[in-house]
Amino acid sequence: TLMLTVAAEAAVLDYRSSGYLSRAINEALSVLPHQYLNSIPDVVKIDEVSLKSDELFQSEDLCKIDEGVQFGMTKKFHISISSKLVQLAEKNTNVFKCGHKTFRKLLKAVIVHELTHVKDNKERISLDPDFQRIVGMKKVTSNSKKRLTNQNTLYSPDAYEFVNLEEALAVNVEYLVLDTEFECRKPATATFLSKRLGIPLRGKCQKNYKVIAQSSFLEDNYQTAFSIDPKRVYQVHYLFAGKGRALMSRWGHAMFRLIVCAPFRKVAGPECLDDVSHHLALSYRAYMSDINISYAKGVFGGYPSQLFIMRYLEVQQEYTKFELRDLFSIPLKMSSVQKKEFLDLTLERYWTYQGKYYFIDNNCGTETVKHLAVALEDEESKLIGSITPLRIYNDIMNQKNDLMVEKRLLIQSMFNDINDSYQFLKKYLPSFNEKRLDKFLKKSTATKRLPEYRDLIEASRSMDIATRKEIAIKLVHFERYLASRFLIEFPKKVIAKMNKDEGLKAEVMKMGETLKLLSVQPWQVIKPVYGVPTAPEFEIQFPRFKEKRNSELKASMESQMINLQNILGKKHFEKELSELEKLKEIKKMTSELMTEVSNIL
Repeated sequence: TLMLTVAAEAAVLDYRSSGYLSRAINEALSVLPHQYLNSIPDVVKIDEVSLKSDELFQSEDLCKIDEGVQFGMTKKFHISISSKLVQLAEKNTNVFKCGHKTFRKLLKAVIVHELTHVKDNKERISLDPDFQRIVGMKKVTSNSKKRLTNQNTLYSPDAYEFVNLEEALAVNVEYLVLDTEFECRKPATATFLSKRLGIPLRGKCQKNYKVIAQSSFLEDNYQTAFSIDPKRVYQVHYLFAGKGRALMSRWGHAMFRLIVCAPFRKVAGPECLDDVSHHLALSYRAYMSDINISYAKGVFGGYPSQLFIMRYLEVQQEYTKFELRDLFSIPLKMSSVQKKEFLDLTLERYWTYQGKYYFIDNNCGTETVKHLAVALEDEESKLIGSITPLRIYNDIMNQKNDLMVEKRLLIQSMFNDINDSYQFLKKYLPSFNEKRLDKFLKKSTATKRLPEYRDLIEASRSMDIATRKEIAIKLVHFERYLASRFLIEFPKKVIAKMNKDEGLKAEVMKMGETLKLLSVQPWQVIKPVYGVPTAPEFEIQFPRFKEKRNSELKASMESQMINLQNILGKKHFEKELSELEKLKEIKKMTSELMTEVSNIL
């Protein structure tokens, strides 16, 4: 039996092992701070034993070891290390392209891993609310055996971290102390562990702050990179979309807005508020690659929950124009440290997180609160206790919480502008006879509007030029909205009817499969070793992806056009096809009108 006191106040380590394990233990202790075991007053025993799973541990290829092999085990203050692993670590010096790369480093990692369990058994670090929020829990729990919500195993350093909170802690600690790139690949986790465990960050890797903007338009999806370096982000806003008509929109939508400065700005300051084309929106949403959306799947966790990063202007248009919902952009008061921790978590979540979306209790609201709480002090985060976007908004705007709010920005929906055009045109068009715009929208058709527009345009030629110009502007503005509305509503009609027609269903499913091929995740765009891609990984892989993507898009567009023509040819859509033709005629006619009045002095 070997005995060693690590530090004056630390636990005594009792090694019952071969000489090689003793050496490995000393090497493991050398990468841990002296105070690491200070909180443990008991003797920690470490044995080298044959574990039950050693018989599965036959391969000498580190990358081909069967799942279920156990390298170590801890029961309170007693650690058992696999004798098979010790033997391989001593004799096999090969370098592999997975995990910790060598058996010697793996043995050291197992020792750190099991010592972390010993420490956690005493201090319950794995139950820290911030740790739970970072690694991905549905809700903060007092049970360390709870499984993580995040199950993105493919680009994890070790999928064993997803077993439960205890293993999440132990796996991440072993990589923190043994992998110099860990603090750049999992920056939020590294910062938390460094603070909580007193393990200093080495700063030897270069953090890659680049993300690629996602888009609902396939041709724009993953085409442009943005930097969310804290030095380039002036503010973080809580971005709240008011309630919508759909069932899942009745409580609004919770997001964040990053005030990213334009590249030519030397310093991040108030001027960056004007750089709207560079601003980004962070939005937790259910990732849906299916054509047919299932509300049941949304309620019972059938869709992944992911962080989407999109251009702010696209999100603004989505809500204020297409859904006629107001947007509230509320600057949050954050220190430079809080802003950095918020953005580090944003990076880690964007590149690594795929949880489960539950309409009731793991939705955009709960995910947003968890994300924000990591960066805030406890007394601040406790002020936001709600789970719906509207109530989160009210919590933030509450006078008791004015320490977080500098001012309130409102981006109004386009309803008033569109309604203004409608009310103006009512004076001239017979079918514009509803008092309320929403009632008119439900029953109006391009077929009815087209002949009335022809008559109005002809009649306007005898009117004064100011009136003619206003009529032209209002017509163009109103019809652009109606055309956008038609194009958005049409796919819903197709899906509603596809189960009644096998031929139609086949065409829709073909289109769905084509779209699914283009529907990729961030970690499929850039394939890192794990976690956040390093700068070299990003710079090499992103141009390759864009080149490949462009050729795929061209082929996809051709296939989709064929599918769309086949769908429109179905008997169900004779009315819609006629509407589409009338909308084209209206667009041509109103464009000609605008050209005509623009040429008049």
